Amino acid sequence: MKKFQLAFLLLLFAGSAYAQFEDTKFVIGAAVGFNNDALSGVSSIGVVPSFAKTIKSDALIGLSGGYYTTILKNDDSNSKETWNNLRTGIFYQKFYGVADRVFFNWRVLAGVSFNNQGNNSSTYDNRGYNFSLVPGFSWKVMDSIILNASLGEAGYSYQSWSSGAQNGSVDIKNSQFNIRFNNPQFGVTFLIK
Repeated sequence: MKKFQLAFLLLLFAGSAYAQFEDTKFVIGAAVGFNNDALSGVSSIGVVPSFAKTIKSDALIGLSGGYYTTILKNDDSNSKETWNNLRTGIFYQKFYGVADRVFFNWRVLAGVSFNNQGNNSSTYDNRGYNFSLVPGFSWKVMDSIILNASLGEAGYSYQSWSSGAQNGSVDIKNSQFNIRFNNPQFGVTFLIK
């Protein structure tokens, strides 16, 4: 019975994915991402535009950008730190049909980021490289409009900081692997024939 169920799911994915980008040449989209973590005092909001070319009827390759602003509040010391993040990169995105006009998708993104962080006593400039895998769902509401949602991502990032504190300059390098489910993104995509 399990083999039959698996074969049925594979046929469903293969059969319904072909119509995602039929007769579409380019895709333009934008998403809004946000995060509000009450435990750590971090909140952020960002805008992520993208432009892609269809390479198959169920796959895209494109460019993505983004601007995020993040605020870290510490209620114990009444301090506030602000981070401004600018990102750009290339991505590959693949779609699998789940139901009529509903798709599961995943996006692999490789890019660079530029950050500026500041608080009452210092500022930091941060440059880095990012690699991420972002799963999500899409709903083709019209022939030329798709609504998208993702709840998190898995990724690797490498950053190098240059600190301009009042008591001198410090250089820091950091690499980390993250899996996050607290930064949803919601967006819209327009299909250009």
